[in-house]
Order: sequence, then structure tokens, then C-alpha cells
Amino acid sequence: MNNHQASPQKANHSSSPHSPFTIHHSQFTILLLLLLLATFLRLFQLPTLPPGLNFDEAGSGVAALEILSGAPKIWWRLGGGQEPLWPYLAALSTAGLGNIPLALRLPAALTGVLTVAAVYRLLLTLRPGTWQESRFIALSAALSLALSPWHLHFSRLGFRAILLPLFSTLAFYFLWRSLISSQKSDFTYHVSCIRHHASRRALFKLLTIAALFTALAIYSYLAARLLPLVPLLYWLLHWLVKKIRQPLFPLLPTPYFLLPTLYFLLLLLFLSPLILYFTLNPADFVARSTTVSIFNPAWHKGDVGGTLWQTLTVTLGAFLGLTGDPNPLVNLPGQPAVSLFLAPFFCLGLLINLYRIFTPAPLPPRPSASLHLFLLCWWAVMLLPAILAPEGAPHHLRLLGAIVPTYAFVAIGLNATAKFLSKVISSTSPFRFYPLTTYYLLPTAFSLLLAFQTYTHYFIRWPASVDFTLPFDLYAVRLAGDIAQAPPSTGYVLPMDLRAGEEARHYTLDYLLWPTSPSNPPTLQSSNPPTLPYLPVDERTTAARLTELAQGKDLLRVVRWTADKHHEADAKEIVTFLLETTAQFQGRESFPIYDIETYTLPSRQTVFALPVIDQPVGAVFDNLLRLDAAFVPATAAPGTMLPVALSLTPLASMEADYKASLRLTDTAGTRIVQKDRVLLHNFHQGTSLWPPEPVNEYYLLHLPPEMPSGVYTVTVVIYHPETLAPLVAAGLAEVPAGHVTIE
Repeated sequence: MNNHQASPQKANHSSSPHSPFTIHHSQFTILLLLLLLATFLRLFQLPTLPPGLNFDEAGSGVAALEILSGAPKIWWRLGGGQEPLWPYLAALSTAGLGNIPLALRLPAALTGVLTVAAVYRLLLTLRPGTWQESRFIALSAALSLALSPWHLHFSRLGFRAILLPLFSTLAFYFLWRSLISSQKSDFTYHVSCIRHHASRRALFKLLTIAALFTALAIYSYLAARLLPLVPLLYWLLHWLVKKIRQPLFPLLPTPYFLLPTLYFLLLLLFLSPLILYFTLNPADFVARSTTVSIFNPAWHKGDVGGTLWQTLTVTLGAFLGLTGDPNPLVNLPGQPAVSLFLAPFFCLGLLINLYRIFTPAPLPPRPSASLHLFLLCWWAVMLLPAILAPEGAPHHLRLLGAIVPTYAFVAIGLNATAKFLSKVISSTSPFRFYPLTTYYLLPTAFSLLLAFQTYTHYFIRWPASVDFTLPFDLYAVRLAGDIAQAPPSTGYVLPMDLRAGEEARHYTLDYLLWPTSPSNPPTLQSSNPPTLPYLPVDERTTAARLTELAQGKDLLRVVRWTADKHHEADAKEIVTFLLETTAQFQGRESFPIYDIETYTLPSRQTVFALPVIDQPVGAVFDNLLRLDAAFVPATAAPGTMLPVALSLTPLASMEADYKASLRLTDTAGTRIVQKDRVLLHNFHQGTSLWPPEPVNEYYLLHLPPEMPSGVYTVTVVIYHPETLAPLVAAGLAEVPAGHVTIE
């Protein structure tokens, strides 16, 4: 009979307004309005703002197109490493919308909206105070997140990091539900749970979902690898606090052992495919982290402590309204992660958290003490990705994992301030105020202020004050449009710098120009996918690749990068040499970041070839460098280009990167034309780094139109780049390399 009477009580309790697991009509209405606001901010002008398509966004798009082309992976070596989940989401949107920027940004916007909803639900479940206070804090945190310019920027970019706040929130929601009931927030509850079959099943289900969302976060973004440290640190500190306050507390009570063990075993199970991949490819596991790590000498420069302190102070300053990410890609440069007028509430919320953790526990134990410890662990652990990587500090992208506890602290501080002010106003004002009116007055005012600031900063000040050309590859978007609209008889050539390695490809062009025909599914394994006219400037292959790009074309338009990673692609002027000796130069157009040179081809089957350097010279310069042979044409016409090629071999180690001066002199020794350039190996090393092998150099001398006919001599001078002192060969500083007849 007692059992029969207890059942309805549980049912009534679970549906009571005090249950953190049920959202009632009024809450649902508030949440719906909140999500509509978040949706508006994340979708308004999304197709056009931000403009263009950033390189890193496009890298994810390239991975998505690989998936759609039938080449799925679990890891991509794009941009230092690409976790798999975001490319698969991008593949779904690209399949529906096509390879356009919106297809990469719409998933981010929707993720941002879902995060707002998840934060509201999480904080209701955490119960940081009374039921009214919990609703207030949940609403304030979700509203602050929805209006946050920090979160808004990443909700409108196709960056995989936006998944981290969502999945961490969901993971900890289910983890917390596995740790507490609606009435208790301590491990004592689980002693009874573990003893009952139904409770064990429910507990296992919640832990499984929590581990799954934690794994999804790790499948999303590099910084999420630290996420399992949050519950681990919480469990350890929670046990330590209990042990200090209760010396007779068991050394290893059952819940402290079983729950963490089960959680981490499930997490390892879900991560097993990625663990297997990294076991087989260990270099990929640390590829990006070692590059940006504070322990890399390139960053700390011998002062790890000083670098750590500097990074820590500017990072914490982002939460105090003092410093902000300078990167215009993700922020109005210098705008703090937490707005200045919200920073006092963040500090107050953080202090309240610390107070609740370290003050002696009342009897009965405070329900929210464990919650505050958990929030603090979450925030502290997710600061580490930014603190341990000094590049660009304060780095809002690497701090994104801390955004949810950050706004939870803001909401806790707002709640405490609103409670205090409502009491003061209600007790001192001669007018009658309802407590709820004064309670919600402060957050309403600050929400309106934050909404105004976010809208003006993002939609007005940011577009007006930032040049989007480089951050969002506007030049590449324009170029992709020109290439796509070019007639079939016009070809494009995009020289690539060999030193760029895996980053050589321009992912924005790749994504926008990628052929999506099912009959022709290219992948990144192919060196040059169809319609992507890349030309790796390698002496061994450039002529053949240029010939391939010229087939069936009347015109070639060559992109000369002026401010891109490939702006020194043709430093040896191999491409220029081939074009000038075979095609006819028509003109040059200048655009931001690149110029375009247009050449008319002699036929639609033009073949490009480098000359054979077989005219022996044998001059030895100070036993350091030998000029083995040269190529100088027998004849040339005034007003044309004179092609000259040299073959040199290093004989000893050289301390400087020597320069060569190529000169054309008449019979009287008068210098007519001169061309100076640093001597470069095929892979762009100067002479101080030359391997012991022959190196070829190619030059074009512009012959004046008014040159008289006659025989001229091509001479070579090798000299120090700073002192200008020449090397001497057989007593000569200026060594003849060949003769040419001008006629």
C-alpha cells in the first residue's frame, strides 16, 4: 500500500515546476523567443556577411567534396590537420546547396542556435540556486550567449570549432544528470542507484550519451582533446574536498571508482577509430599542436616562463574586458571576448563560485557546491588551449571551449546583483515595486545594451573598419569567378611555390572550382584535379605542366601573386623564361593580391621546353663555385628578350647567399644590359644551403630596340650580397659565358 501511494508522488514530483528535466509552457515560450533572436542574428545577411570564403573554411569544404567524390576519410592533412566530423556535416550541406560559401556557414549558424538551447537546458539541470534563480541564470546565460559577439562571429564562419561548445554542453548535461537526481547533487545518491537494476540501466544510458557527445567533440576540434580532463579534474577535486571536510570519508568509495571508469571506457570505445588512426600515423596527432605550442623554441625564444605569463595575462584580459583577439577574421580587432560592461558580473560570478567551493559546507550540504566546482573545472581546463599556444593571444578561437562556463559565471554574477538591487529598491523606494520587476530590470537593461553593441559591432563597425580582402580571400573568390566564366580558348595558370608543401593548394579556389560531376570525381591525391590550373614551379616538371595547361588554348592568363604565400613561386623566373621564349606577351592587369599577365600562344598545341645548357665554360670562382656551362643563343633581334641559362656546381660550403650579375657588353666592353638576382636552388635555397649538385639558372635580358647590329658578349659576375665583393675566376671578376649576334 505504501509503495502504491509513493508512485503518484514521484509522478507529481517529476512534473512539478521545480523539476530541472521538464520545460513548461512559460519556459518554452521564453526559450522559443530566445532561439528566434539567436537565429535572426546568425542568419541575417549570412550569404553576404562575411563576404568571400576564408582559406580554412574552404579547406573543410575540400574535405567535404572529397567525401562526396567517394573518398571518405577519418583524418585530413589540411591546415595542420582536420578532424572528421565537420567535413561530413559540410558534405551534407554542400550536397544540398552546392559548393558555395553558404553551404559551409549554414551548419555553423544552426550549431550556434542549438548551443543557445543546450546552454539553457544545462543550467536548468545544474540548478545553481533556487528554482527561480536557476531559471534566471539559465535565461541570462543563454541570452548572453545568443547576443555575444564572440559566439556570433564563430556562428557565421565555417569553422569546425563551433561544434565544441555544443557538444561539450550536451556531454556535461548528460554527465551531470548521471551524477545527480532532481533532489540531490552528491554521490551518495548513486550508492542506491548502483544497487537497483532499473537505476543501473538509466545511469548507464546517461553515461553512454555523455561519453558519446564528448567523443563527438573530440572528432570535431583539436582543443576538445582536453575535454575529458574536466570530469576527471572534477572527480578528483570533489573527492579531495570531501576528504578534507570529512576525514572519515572512504578512501575510494564505489561511485568515485565506477562512474569515472565506466565513462572513460565508453569514451575510449567511441574514440577507437581515431585512436587506431593516430597509432598508425603518430605524426598527425601532434602535427598542429607542436607547431603552435609554447614549448616550441620558435615561440618562447628561451623564456618559457615569461612567454607563459604574457600569454596568461592577455588571455585573462579578454574575460575582463581589457584585451581582445586582434585577428579581423574572427573579431572586431581588439574587442574583448567578454564585453567591458559584463566583465564585473563575470568576476562576481567567478568569486561566488570560489566562495561556494571553499567555504565550509552547511548542514545539510549545499546542493550547488558540486555545481560550482564543476563549472570552475570546465572553465579552467578549456583555458589551456589558448594559454599553451601563444600565437595570436588572446586567441578567441582556442578559447571557444570556455565560452559556456564563462557566460554561466556572467549569469551567476547578474543574478546576485539583481537580487541585491531588488531588495534595496523594494525596501527603500517610496513607490511600490514588485520584486520580480526589479529582479529582471538589470538583466533586461544589460541585454538591450549587449544587443545594441553586438549588432553595431558586427553588422556596422566590423564591415566598415576591416579590409576583408585577405581574411576572407575576396581576391580568390573573384579569381574563381573569372576562371569559371573564361571561354574554352582561354586558359589560366596559377604558379605554386614548392616550399608551401601540403599548404600549396589554394583551398578557396579548390572548393569553388571543384568539378562535381559524378563521372569525374577528383580527389586531393591527384596532383592537379581537372579545371584547377595549378603549376608547381619545379624545374623538372614546369615545362611539361605548362604544355598541358596550354593544350587547346589561344590565350594563357598567368596569375602573379603579389601578397600571397605563392608570391615567390617563380623567384627563379622559370615560368617567365618559358612564356617569353615561346608565347607573345599581351599585357598586365593589376588586382588586389595578384596581377594577371596575358600571353598569346603560337598554336593550340604549343610545347614549352627549357634549353639544353651545353656550352662549356668551366670557370671556378674562388674554389667555391664552378660555372660549368651556359646557354646563349647564336642570334637575337633588338627589342626582344635574350634568353640565357647557366649551370653551376658548388665546390665547398659557402657562408653567404651569393648573387649573380648577368651582363651584355659590346666589343668595347660597354655594358648594354644587366640582370642581377640571388642564386637559387630549385627549392629556393640560397648558395649557403646548396646541396652538392648542379644548379641551373635562367635569365631574360631585355634588349633595347635601338641596339646596333654586331657581336656581343654575355658575362657573369658572382658577388657577395652585402659587401658586393666579387668572386674571382682565373683572375677575372667578370667571366665570359658566350657570344650572341644582334641582327
